[in-house]
Amino acid sequence: MPVATLTPGAPMLFMGEGFRVHATSATTGGGFLIAEIASRPGGGPRHLHSHEAAEQYMCLDGEITVITEEGVHRLAPLDSVTIRPWLAHTYRNLGDAPARLLCTLSPPDDMEAFLLEVCEPMDDPSAPLPEVTREQSDHAMVLAAEHGMRIHDEYDPAVLQGGAVPRG
Repeated sequence: MPVATLTPGAPMLFMGEGFRVHATSATTGGGFLIAEIASRPGGGPRHLHSHEAAEQYMCLDGEITVITEEGVHRLAPLDSVTIRPWLAHTYRNLGDAPARLLCTLSPPDDMEAFLLEVCEPMDDPSAPLPEVTREQSDHAMVLAAEHGMRIHDEYDPAVLQGGAVPRG
């Protein structure tokens, strides 16, 4: 059952990832959304996606790999990367330990509407993060497209060897 509101500080699940909103369009005068994501090893969306919002990822703990159609960015704590509007991208936790990242998006409207449909309440934030089934992921991709996002192909793991990600 999806969450009713994006309440700052409330623990949620977003496609198998721990998720906490820190600021919303309601608290920033429509300016931006800030969310913290707790990613388990192997976590993160499989598909590249793009949207009208500019987005910044900052790694807080662990290691996060951000894959874009222009290349691969490996983030250690306090490293960040900014994604311009409509640049296909995804993030992955390819390490063997949990990681946390801060995600900021502007404008936030489409993403907030999408999150209201896919985030679920998290009753026990200390519980292990669940695996996401292909069916759950595919359903989230359909909802993402309904909220103005473009869904691209799954990333090619070969790009992690240093090449650019082909357009999908």
